[in-house]
Amino acid sequence: MASENDLINDGVHKIDNGMITDSTETVPNYENTDKTEGLKTDETRMTIERTTDRCDSENKEASCLLHSNLREKKDSESTSVEIEDQSARLLYKVSDRPALQSTLFFAFQNTLLALPWNLTLVILVAEVTCARDDDELKARLLSTTILLSGLTTFVQVTFGVRMPVYQGPTTAYIIPLLAITNLEEWKCNSDHNSFLNNTGVNQSFSYLNNTKEHIRETIIYPRFAVLSGSLIAAGCIHAFLGLTGMVGYLMKFIGPITVIPTILLIALAVFKIMANFCAIHWGISSISVIISLITSLYLAGWRMPLPFWTSDRGFHIVRYPLQQVLSMLIAILVGWSIAAIFTAAGVLSNDKTQKQYEARTDARSHVIETTPWFYLPYPGQFGGIGFNSGIFVAYLTATFTSVVDSIADYYACAKMSHIPPPPVHAVNRGISVEGIMCAVSGIFGTGHGTTTFGSHIGCIGITRVASRFVYQVFALMLIICAIVGKFAAVFITIPYPVLGGVQVLGFGMFIGLIMSNVQYIDINSNRNLAIIGIAIMIGLMIPFWASNNVNSIKTGIQELDGFLEMVLSNPNLSGGFTACFLDNTVPGTLKERGLVGWATGGIDEECEEPTGDIEDSADVYEIPAITRLLEKISFTRFIPFSPTFRRRKEQ
Repeated sequence: MASENDLINDGVHKIDNGMITDSTETVPNYENTDKTEGLKTDETRMTIERTTDRCDSENKEASCLLHSNLREKKDSESTSVEIEDQSARLLYKVSDRPALQSTLFFAFQNTLLALPWNLTLVILVAEVTCARDDDELKARLLSTTILLSGLTTFVQVTFGVRMPVYQGPTTAYIIPLLAITNLEEWKCNSDHNSFLNNTGVNQSFSYLNNTKEHIRETIIYPRFAVLSGSLIAAGCIHAFLGLTGMVGYLMKFIGPITVIPTILLIALAVFKIMANFCAIHWGISSISVIISLITSLYLAGWRMPLPFWTSDRGFHIVRYPLQQVLSMLIAILVGWSIAAIFTAAGVLSNDKTQKQYEARTDARSHVIETTPWFYLPYPGQFGGIGFNSGIFVAYLTATFTSVVDSIADYYACAKMSHIPPPPVHAVNRGISVEGIMCAVSGIFGTGHGTTTFGSHIGCIGITRVASRFVYQVFALMLIICAIVGKFAAVFITIPYPVLGGVQVLGFGMFIGLIMSNVQYIDINSNRNLAIIGIAIMIGLMIPFWASNNVNSIKTGIQELDGFLEMVLSNPNLSGGFTACFLDNTVPGTLKERGLVGWATGGIDEECEEPTGDIEDSADVYEIPAITRLLEKISFTRFIPFSPTFRRRKEQ
């Protein structure tokens, strides 16, 4: 159990910001006095006792009130006092470093949310490569995916865009992989996926082992080689966009009107997966949703009484919103426990052919058995490097989609983290890191890219924890999970209904955050309404037609047919391209299009910061030691991903 001093001295747990409150402290009685004067008196008393560093630095008379999540701001030119609601402020801002025990809890919560989604992409890649029943190979692939997620997250948070963003196997790569499985030449023969189940009495173990290695060498590894080479090429183009500053240029054309339909159409793929997870057992998933809603929304701002002990005061009660910062973790543990009770009581079917079987806590226990204790992934572990133009184009469409998605994620994360919009050098650096690590993922053979994952941005709004340090520890946890395979495998057994229920809130928060971009555009403009509506409609129509008229696409060139099928079946590509094209060709002012309030903050660093609760300065995007060194080198002002990019030379 953490001590009170640990919570108070962790760099952000200040008594004055209303996060921790000693319940034994006397609350002043204002019943018979003017409340404004009472607040002033209380403010004076608290200022003498403690330092209030969460208040406006520009107004020395502003103060944070201990007992009511309110902030008092006195106008210097009048005697009026303004009281602001502070319940929406962050518990941990980006530059804060929580206490170690708090950091471990927050990082562990993110780890629980990340690991199962890694398994989802591993299963999908295994389907593409005809390795569905090769548990040993899937265990190695899982470790590789988790390792790359951890490495990419750490590099991105530390040296890239420097925001609390998780880098994982995103939904942008799900659509291309699903399209690949529908191609005739990539369909798996039933024998390829069932060779491990062929355990007849007359067949020896050595024969089965030889058969397994033969299938790997002739079927599985060649497919991995094609996926790897194509992903490396797409990752290089991805990195090129950031390293050359082209992303900064593209940001002039990509605004809220492009982002809103693009991300909403990506959500279509996500809701199908979440629906399939929840449909396994609606009862368990509903409980997970309800628990996460109660702890994160209904009890938001409520400070839970917690017992603490100190040598000078002994046992006493302090108040802290523990239920909110650990809301996702609590929902997972409650849902997981209920699934375990249902499993032990025989409520859930033990028939593997039944849908409810996946709700059992032992449904994927074999993953623990097949996962090695220690495994260090290495480049080329799944064979060499190949290439296929059709697969390359599929990954390239995912690359462009993920670039648009990442730009939107950066702005969404900045808004959720209460920091100014990312400057152009931070966006360039973030896209560069994503592209480089996508190429590295191809070298390691993951079969999918690793970019910004939107669901975890929604979690920031739920838990109000935006600490960059937490995400660095979270990345290290993923790396440990990748190397210590058994540890990760335990959390992979979390039942699908629990994951579906928890992700409903995470993705829902993220989609709502994307929808909040409408505040930057002129919503009364028929131009804007028409573009967004047409883009969403086309993004729905074209994939629907493509999925129901596969045989209608016949050019005589098989690779071209596959390319057209993958492009047309991608809803966010068709919808996003339509929105971007119309937004930049139909006449409209920058303010009307929302570029002044949204994208301009990242293009022109001299523009005004958007209004709102900004709790950290733009310095969070700097790399302190490296920035000081680069400031001494004048030509770095022309390097697009340098922190000194476009910075005027000091006189």
